[in-house]
Amino acid sequence: MEKKLSGNTSTRNRIWRGLSAVVMSLLFVLAVTGTAFGQAPPVTGTVTSTGGTPLPGVTVRVQGTDIRAMTDQAGHYRISAPADAILTFSFVGQRPVQTTVAGRNVVDVSMAQVPYLEQVVVTAYTEQRRGDITGAVSSVDIETAQKQTGASVLQRLDAAVPGVTVAASGSPGSRSTVRIRGISSFQNNDPLYVIDGTPVEESYLNFLNPNDITSVQVLKDASSSSIYGSRASNGVILIETTKKGIQGPPQTTLRVRTGVGNATRGYDDILLTNSLDYFKVIRASYQNAGLKTPTNIYGDSLNPSVPQYIFAAGAATDQWGRPTNVNLGTYSYPNSLIMPGSAGTDWWSAVFGSAPVQDYNLDVNGGSDANAYRVSFNYFHQGGTAKFNDFINANLGAFSSQ
Repeated sequence: MEKKLSGNTSTRNRIWRGLSAVVMSLLFVLAVTGTAFGQAPPVTGTVTSTGGTPLPGVTVRVQGTDIRAMTDQAGHYRISAPADAILTFSFVGQRPVQTTVAGRNVVDVSMAQVPYLEQVVVTAYTEQRRGDITGAVSSVDIETAQKQTGASVLQRLDAAVPGVTVAASGSPGSRSTVRIRGISSFQNNDPLYVIDGTPVEESYLNFLNPNDITSVQVLKDASSSSIYGSRASNGVILIETTKKGIQGPPQTTLRVRTGVGNATRGYDDILLTNSLDYFKVIRASYQNAGLKTPTNIYGDSLNPSVPQYIFAAGAATDQWGRPTNVNLGTYSYPNSLIMPGSAGTDWWSAVFGSAPVQDYNLDVNGGSDANAYRVSFNYFHQGGTAKFNDFINANLGAFSSQ
């Protein structure tokens, strides 16, 4: 009897231990699940300026972690953050802001504009504050330079940078002669061009899309030789083409600029464009020599006119030497030649005229906060004011920022 009771007790103990293990497992699962379900919902909000304008592109970070987000075009953001997390908001030109979530689901922030930004100058392979540079450096105002139209970005530097002169022949796509602080050598006086940190030998720079350029720095004095060597003895022009994409859905921007170029002054101011004007030169030559003007040039020298035909070999002529009774069928090249008389040709008007200028730029921006992209296309066509002289250039660029 005692053995039977002992067996039942042992069986109950085993069942109890099994139930205890199951209950503990369920409690553990519930605890883990409760923690997962108990996480705070994502924090959302809107970032605006002090005037109430939404600020797109503001970086929102959870302090002490790698979690971050960026505001969209309406200034909205959404980020996963613990209830006691500290959020930092940063944007170029605005004062950084820090705020505690404190269990809130909506955190709106207003950012104040920085009253003064220190100017940064790109020099060689690094950047320096303008106040730390002792040499002569000029930064080009890109927005002002892009208001001009030209095949090369160098043409847009003229009158934009003190001490820099740009001269071109006027032919579309021609080489621009750049001089920094005049001529300093009997040899080559061209400055050194550095594009995205890479020195280039070509001085045309027509292969660059001026609308992709983000900054242009001009190092004027000889101190730049300490960075680039003797190649920089005539100055250095630093060009950066690193425009970054804008986070968000794809955005397409089309910019079209058209115009007409004209030759305002030319050789027509000094050249003869009429044969009767040439007669005046011939008559003046006789008068200046003290000789009598022949009476048989241009018909009657007292009443000059352009003959109907010239070089009519063997034809009867009048008293002025002009051919009469001309039979055009009897003339052939080269033995017998006849040419109709001409009042003259205005060669300036025949060669030069108005020329169209077309500049088309198409940009596509988009992407996430981790990888934004930018694709740009440029088509530039500038006709020459002289006939049979024009320049056509097309550029396709792709940029990515991570």
